[in-house]
Amino acid sequence: MTNTAQVFAFGTEDIEPRSGNRQLDRALAQTLARLSRTFDVLPGFAYYRDSDGENALATPETLLQRTDGTVLFGLGMLRRLLARPEHPDASIVAVCAHEFGHIVGYKTGLIKQLAPDENDPFRAEQHADYLAGFFAGLRKLDRPNFPAVVFATTQQSFGGSTRGTHGTGEERAEAVVEGFKAAYEKRLPASEGIQQGFQFAMAR
Repeated sequence: MTNTAQVFAFGTEDIEPRSGNRQLDRALAQTLARLSRTFDVLPGFAYYRDSDGENALATPETLLQRTDGTVLFGLGMLRRLLARPEHPDASIVAVCAHEFGHIVGYKTGLIKQLAPDENDPFRAEQHADYLAGFFAGLRKLDRPNFPAVVFATTQQSFGGSTRGTHGTGEERAEAVVEGFKAAYEKRLPASEGIQQGFQFAMAR
């Protein structure tokens, strides 16, 4: 869901600090704080009007006065996920976790090896999917009834039939599952999970 090499130049009129759903914003703020603590990143977060197509974005650009780049969640994408019949909240978190995974790549400098060619971000996307799965594994450890499988099905639904820039649906789901195993079964700390995810992605 992100072209890792793109620079986004949003005017303030394009960015919305809140979704319009107070309960959702409150719950998501708690999850974003958990993502920040887990991966030791502090990006800005806001919604934007994704009139060119439903999307969520991560950029190393500091658009919102935070130190580690910016995550922007399209309002169209939000509406699409909220319309899902099962666990729409988990689908939203899955997308956020993926974008935070990109922020990790920017902050650590791993992005330079994951996507040295700006036209081929596949490995960067695999790393972000892996870290999304890792976060799902941590949440499952904390809360056994957490619907972690939604992270895999969400990313799979945004995959293509061919590899493309983000990978096929199967490739995306596999990366999420491997990240989940690293956290839930192997109990790796986040710092090691980031490195394991990097090795996984580079081998793809």
